[in-house]
Amino acid sequence: MARNSAVVMLWSGARLSAQLLWVLLLARELGASSYGAFSGVIALALAMSGFAGLGQGLRMYQDAARASELLADRWRQASRVLMWSGAGLAVMFMAVAHGMFVGAGWPLLMAVAISELVLAPVVSQVAFAYASRDWMGHAAAVPVALSVMRILAVVAVALLPGGASIGGYAWLHLLATAITAAVSCVICMRELNITNVDRGLGRSDVWAGLGFSAIQASGLALGSMDKAFALRWGGEVLAGNYVAAYRFISVAVLPVDSLMMAALPHLFRAGAGRAKAGRLLLALAAATGGYGILMGAVVWWAAGLLPWLLGPSFGPALVAARMLSVYVPMYCVRTLGTNALLGFGWKRWRFGCELLALLVLGFTAAWWTPVAGLAGAVEALLAAETVLLLLIWGGVFFRVLYRPWETA
Repeated sequence: MARNSAVVMLWSGARLSAQLLWVLLLARELGASSYGAFSGVIALALAMSGFAGLGQGLRMYQDAARASELLADRWRQASRVLMWSGAGLAVMFMAVAHGMFVGAGWPLLMAVAISELVLAPVVSQVAFAYASRDWMGHAAAVPVALSVMRILAVVAVALLPGGASIGGYAWLHLLATAITAAVSCVICMRELNITNVDRGLGRSDVWAGLGFSAIQASGLALGSMDKAFALRWGGEVLAGNYVAAYRFISVAVLPVDSLMMAALPHLFRAGAGRAKAGRLLLALAAATGGYGILMGAVVWWAAGLLPWLLGPSFGPALVAARMLSVYVPMYCVRTLGTNALLGFGWKRWRFGCELLALLVLGFTAAWWTPVAGLAGAVEALLAAETVLLLLIWGGVFFRVLYRPWETA
């Protein structure tokens, strides 16, 4: 795991740089209002994308990590479900988003729907396939490729004769995602020798994936709906500043996400009774907690750079980013807990915790954002994260300390 973590950390640095550059370029080109509108629409699509594939991608990851000969079978099942579920979700998204965001036009909604609900899940499936074989460098490289392609989309929209626009970028965003999905899928199937498998998809296969789909959907919704709520209850300018601050934070925690990618196969094996869970969790908790505290201090100090980097319209993002600096260590430790529960097979507990936190987020955002503005949106996120952190680690401690026979 140490070797994989080192490889993933190198790619994580590349991803961090690419994500930061993408955010900076897109925010500067679109401005706070348009950037907020685009980010809010994207957030709703990401929240729904957890149901794309109905959890078959994560099921493939788990099963192939435990028995590598199952990869080709699970890949075909996941691909089959992803085709029809992604198309259905795209139609549903456009209907919901049109009612939720009145100013968003149909072309924008269509471009976002295809990009995030049909194509981006293919990129995730490719990363899962590589990770199941412990090819962590390849798994970490796939998101970097997507980020680089989206940077090129921002550069291209800036060169358009009429100047940068939210509609023009949305379609270039779609094109960048399509190219990445197609190329990475072809390369992955060739490198991992994924061949045609005749076995169909039974009812038991669908039910097995739905447990993963629930936690994937709840996790993505929890990580995305705060932006949609900011747009819905605070307007485009507030959402633009909130999202800019959040993206700044999300770049800071990317190494922890990469570490969890490297650790998840080991957590799956621990959940299957083939590794000691307590010692593994202790080492990961020390790493994630220490990094989170350090990076939280860095975020607080570096937040002053945001208006200079993004432009004067993003001045309020400075205050939001400093408020969110406390979110960094909370997120790092909570992410370890949620992945531990996934590896142990406690999918229902994780889903319930994330659903409750999402309800807290929605209620507090609707209550505090119209009253306190940007500060209210940040406080709503911190309240939801606090509830989730306590519930998740309560489950982890019970699993490891009071049911040791399952981790032996």
